[in-house]
Amino acid sequence: MKRSIISILSLLVLCVSTIVAQKVQPQTAKAKETSSLLYKISGKDIQKPSYIFGTIHVICPNDMFSQENLGKYFDETEQLILEIDMDDAAEMQTMTKAVYLQNGKTLSEAFTPEQFKKVDELLKNYLGIALENVKNIKPIMLQTMLLTSPKVIGCAPPASYERTFVQMASAKKKPVLGLETVQSQIEVLDKIPFEKQISDFYEMALDPEKSFAEFKSLMETYKQQNSDNLFILIEKQMEKDKTFQTNLLDERNKLWIPKIENAVKENPSFIAVGGGHLGGKNGVLNLLRAKGYKIEAIKL
Repeated sequence: MKRSIISILSLLVLCVSTIVAQKVQPQTAKAKETSSLLYKISGKDIQKPSYIFGTIHVICPNDMFSQENLGKYFDETEQLILEIDMDDAAEMQTMTKAVYLQNGKTLSEAFTPEQFKKVDELLKNYLGIALENVKNIKPIMLQTMLLTSPKVIGCAPPASYERTFVQMASAKKKPVLGLETVQSQIEVLDKIPFEKQISDFYEMALDPEKSFAEFKSLMETYKQQNSDNLFILIEKQMEKDKTFQTNLLDERNKLWIPKIENAVKENPSFIAVGGGHLGGKNGVLNLLRAKGYKIEAIKL
């Protein structure tokens, strides 16, 4: 199984709405105190602090950090900011349409008979659906569905931090804003050539257990509440696909910063974005520090 596709798929779960776990050297005690998944944003010219939290888009309810603990910080803010506005019906409709292949393409004609049989078997075993019934869905979307299926992550139905935060915002009558659109996210994913998606999907079908074991390791790393280690894993696994890392992480992070700055100046905000966006030289945290903001880690 090519490690690059697991890296890409894990990044999707972390950063849009895939990494193989490798052994990372433990950080010093001092470093551990400065890395988390929840951070306080203060200083510069903002009157009240805001908070930013790194999510993973699909997780078992029992593995989620306490809603009560997160709620304490959520309640200090006046608005919720997500990667996309999940309270916008039009955006959600665009998301639904975006999973489908365009221009009459189907997976039936993309695979050889041998490949089709193998992928069909994979889908039936883990999702309970035949490839023929989902032949119009993009390969990368089906692979992400497989990685986050109940059989792989170990629960049904899985939970979502984003959905939870939207429900909390609704209950508190707080507005929900988005840093970008669904269309902009899809444009990043569509830069992966269709032929590569097909090839990688077949390779996943040849050794699914390896792929799923690697993804479970990602989940364990996330639960350790260390955005630095999380990014180290991403960077290691994207060494051979730096262009995709740049498109999915770096460039989007840079586009978000002016929007985050404007938001936190106007109102104290609770910002929730994929955990992979926090760490690294071009991560959201470092970019905010470079702008003069004070960033403090909070352990949950």
